[in-house]
Amino acid sequence: MSAIVCSWLADGSRASGAFPDAAEGPLSAAPSSYTLFAAEQVEYDDNLYRLPATANPAALVGAGASRQEVVDTVSLGTDLHWYDGIQAVDLHARADENRFLDNRSLSNLSGQGNAAWDWQFGESLSGQAGAQYFRALTSFSSTDYYALDMVDRVDYFAGARYRVGPEVTLFGGVDGAATSLSAQPEKIYDFRSKSGNGGVEFSSPAGNSVSVEYRYTDSRFPTPFVLNGAPFNSDYDEDTALVTVKYAFSAATRFEASAGYLRRGYPHSEFAAFSGSIGSASLEWQPTDALQVVLTGRHELRAYVDSESDYFVSNGGSIEPEWKATAALTLALSFSHENHDYIGSSPSALAFASRRDTVTTDKARLTYSPAPCLTATLSYQYARRDSNRAILEFDDNRATANVTFKFRL
Repeated sequence: MSAIVCSWLADGSRASGAFPDAAEGPLSAAPSSYTLFAAEQVEYDDNLYRLPATANPAALVGAGASRQEVVDTVSLGTDLHWYDGIQAVDLHARADENRFLDNRSLSNLSGQGNAAWDWQFGESLSGQAGAQYFRALTSFSSTDYYALDMVDRVDYFAGARYRVGPEVTLFGGVDGAATSLSAQPEKIYDFRSKSGNGGVEFSSPAGNSVSVEYRYTDSRFPTPFVLNGAPFNSDYDEDTALVTVKYAFSAATRFEASAGYLRRGYPHSEFAAFSGSIGSASLEWQPTDALQVVLTGRHELRAYVDSESDYFVSNGGSIEPEWKATAALTLALSFSHENHDYIGSSPSALAFASRRDTVTTDKARLTYSPAPCLTATLSYQYARRDSNRAILEFDDNRATANVTFKFRL
């Protein structure tokens, strides 16, 4: 429940333009429930504006700006789950009040919500439809605008799967997204997109599968930015072909990999066209109920949610071990390393002639749940960005303490 987006890809790894697979069944077969929750989080950040060590916050941000910050966040929300055997509906909503103790002009109201409907008709047809929304302060790691700037993001999706036979399933879906930033100088990152996909999946009785998929995306940026005194249009269309393999080596070890080719064209700026191979892979190992390790690797075209036109090729990976020490106590770690090579159409690459970053993120989280109604979490994150542009480099340490109370009706 952080007050800052903090670069969605760095924290949540959502590729821009991606949408969920059509559901293979209800999200959860748990009994219907309704939950209210309240939470408070205190966060300390030793480099709020993600500045180089030699930078002067007062000179770049303004008089009275503080590099260090403590943010107090109070949250209220609700979760609703309805299940009737072959259908499920999930609703989630949360509102946050974020108070900055030193940089008070950044205090804001944020929140998020989502709705998903999993459905099934007969034995062969199933799918999912839904929407999600969030509002938050933009991350200073992906912008040089050092004032209050709120990002509003809406995503919607619908997909279906039709089982032709025991081993063959057809699937397809549509997806849309809209991003809007509140600060006028950052409007060049406002974003609209529409996507569609279709494919076929071949599966074995053991649950292993191979699928072939085609995806088309059309994206528009309502506000062009100015390059060398002339407007530059970032609109693009994209074709993606993917092959995905899912394989279980054993009950404890699962592997998933995707590989394909992406072509992106800029109708108004063809010099920035991009094409090339893409891929990702993950290996999940769970030798016991208490221990799990996930390894991931990727070579993808990506962008942060609050700077959608700033695309880069991401090469990197992560390792995420998790240990459930007791029924109430869980320790989770994450180590991530990525190289970001910004493509020719990105404002960063155009402004700096070229841009290449290396981003390292290490996280630790300790969760204690002594009762179903109470959860306490302590977390720490270290982030470092090295770049061929020294002004973009930073080190950052963040520590948070969170307590959440849930009331199930």
